[in-house]
Amino acid sequence: MARYARVVAESKLLQLDRQFDFVIPSELAESIQVGHRVSFFIGRSKTKQTGFVVELLEASEYATSSLVEILGDRPVLTKEIYGFARDVANRQCVALGEILSAAIPDHMARTAISEPSTTLPIELPSKPLRQALLASGRQELVEGVLLPSWMAEFVRAAKSTSELGQSVLLLVPEISDVVALVRACERAGLTPVAMTPDLKRSERFKVFHSLLGATSVVVGTRSVIYAPVANLGLICMADDLDDSWREQGSPNTHTRELALMRAGDKVSLLFAAPYRSLEVQRLVDIGYLAEHPKDSAPPRISFTEPGLRLESASFEMAKESIKKGPLLVVMPRKGSSAAAYCQSCGERQRCDCGGYIWEPTSGRYECRVCGKLHTACQACGSANLRRGRTGSQRTVAEIGKAFPNSTIYEATAEKVPAVSDKPNTIVVATPGSAPRIASGYAGLLVLDCDIWLAAQHLTAEQLAMRDWTESLELLSPNARAVFEGLGSHLGQPLALWQHIELAKSALAETSALKLPPSMRIASLEATPKVLEEALLVATKSGAEVIKNSGVKALIRFKYSQGVDVAQGLRAVAIKASARTTASGNRRGLKIVMDDMKALNS
Repeated sequence: MARYARVVAESKLLQLDRQFDFVIPSELAESIQVGHRVSFFIGRSKTKQTGFVVELLEASEYATSSLVEILGDRPVLTKEIYGFARDVANRQCVALGEILSAAIPDHMARTAISEPSTTLPIELPSKPLRQALLASGRQELVEGVLLPSWMAEFVRAAKSTSELGQSVLLLVPEISDVVALVRACERAGLTPVAMTPDLKRSERFKVFHSLLGATSVVVGTRSVIYAPVANLGLICMADDLDDSWREQGSPNTHTRELALMRAGDKVSLLFAAPYRSLEVQRLVDIGYLAEHPKDSAPPRISFTEPGLRLESASFEMAKESIKKGPLLVVMPRKGSSAAAYCQSCGERQRCDCGGYIWEPTSGRYECRVCGKLHTACQACGSANLRRGRTGSQRTVAEIGKAFPNSTIYEATAEKVPAVSDKPNTIVVATPGSAPRIASGYAGLLVLDCDIWLAAQHLTAEQLAMRDWTESLELLSPNARAVFEGLGSHLGQPLALWQHIELAKSALAETSALKLPPSMRIASLEATPKVLEEALLVATKSGAEVIKNSGVKALIRFKYSQGVDVAQGLRAVAIKASARTTASGNRRGLKIVMDDMKALNS
């Protein structure tokens, strides 16, 4: 019978990211198992900590204190998830406990859970399939339901993998996609389990325990990557450029990278999107991913050269479309006007805080950042302000005049209307906010393409393609789409569905400039002395300093150097003492791996 337990703490502090040995009290000796969540005290602290048992020992030279209690009847940390979390923590230079807190829900003593599964391990294929699917941008019927073509492929792949006795993780960015994919799986004879961010704590706790050690098909958003299923055979991920895949704070992970790490060398992978991201294209170019056979012909797309906001040909297409069903009009900005200018001096209006002034509702000008009301030009004092480019609210009014007999809805992130599939219906939507309708939209009109492309972002073109193709996937199979003012530079490749060629060209440019995804980056922040030490360690591991202000720095390094760079920076961060700033306690060295915000600033 084991007398000691080796435990990892469930803490965000790097200083506690190590294994601790504890004495197992006699009352816990018969019940304790590897994977159990336990509580304990560290050192002289009177605050009870929690962690997970990773090993049981007969002897220990370091154990001086005892465990307090076991939290829960079942072990919750599997060997696979422990190894996966350890790798993620090392890669991102964060504490293991921070990753485990994201992977394993809090213990809820009063919540009833199902009996544990008894799934036996099976032999996985020695050569898993790793593929990138450029989806057609069309919808197709899946068990009587109209769905995007990549979703149909996910269902087919999940069914064939499930029949082999293997688990499947299907990752999609939106809750609406989860709902649609779950229904499609059910119609195909599968019994999927849904995991979404809107689950209550008790519901997430129950779902986690229902998956623990089970063979299942799991559908959900980014948290699904940590699902504790057994015999994992396939991971499918859609729309990898969606913002929701990246953690906006620590540990700053991206689900695409987590999927690659969890798949390892035994699990099959399928990345799908109606565009091609540079990150996925890089994996294809180096031979890690293979091209999935194209599924069907692309949608019917035409474009116009820059000029009028709505040309006569586009107007005629819209008139014909609304006779058959709803028309979708997509534009980049909400509100009445995206900017405000002074009629007297022509100056673009800005707030004292530095944010730009816009017109969220007709006649009201306010700051985009702080929301402060703006009444006069700060340059000349004139109260005569004029609107800039049109937003979605004003576009609704303008289209209402052009189509007086139609029902018009505005869809934004804050307001998603319930829309039927009746003719003479028009939906004016901002990116990602258009509601999905059962029969699909009869036509698509994309306005103000130049605003998408003018965004001050290194990947503005990629993100624009992502928004546009997402809208195309809402159309009925025979619908038409018109892109106003796009021009032939991008209009022709889009119409010919040459996303791979566009991605290859853009990837070559980033390689020449040594920018992500051809290289990895990390931002560092510390006192000058600590930062100097961190940069010295990083450069010895092969990293190159891009920026250095004395207290903040940005470095870049090759993927092959990532392990050494992260290990060196972690050692410096553990040594550095925490300092107090105006915002509260911070680490002595703040490390943000793959910090795209720092690169774009």
